[in-house]
Amino acid sequence: MPDRPQFEALRLELQRGGIANVYVERTLRELADHYVDLECAALAAGCSSDEAARLASGQLGSPQVIASAVLARPELRCWSQRWPTVAFCVRSAAAIGVLPALPVLLVAGRRDDIARWGGAIGTALVVVGSLYSWLDWMITI
Repeated sequence: MPDRPQFEALRLELQRGGIANVYVERTLRELADHYVDLECAALAAGCSSDEAARLASGQLGSPQVIASAVLARPELRCWSQRWPTVAFCVRSAAAIGVLPALPVLLVAGRRDDIARWGGAIGTALVVVGSLYSWLDWMITI
């Protein structure tokens, strides 16, 4: 693809508009192919390289017109842009399903650490319970 800032600006505008990355890349590849074809045709007609590049850009069209034509096609948008409510529900369901499993996955295969942690928690409970009992006994005296 020719190194043109218009193509990069078009890429950003299409991505901001919610067009799926597959279609953004495909559109840019096709535009680059058309640009090269138009430039080669202008060169074959006897134009200089600068003039051929200018003619190819002019015939290709402005990035704003191309972006508006692509953005006008809702079928090219990514599914989360086409169905935002469904995407929100799927994300929420995934989070609700994954979050409780994360601690289990984190400690899977760490039997010694779990036993040590359990022992430390048990010991802490006994110590704190004893202190509370001792304080309660001291207050009642």
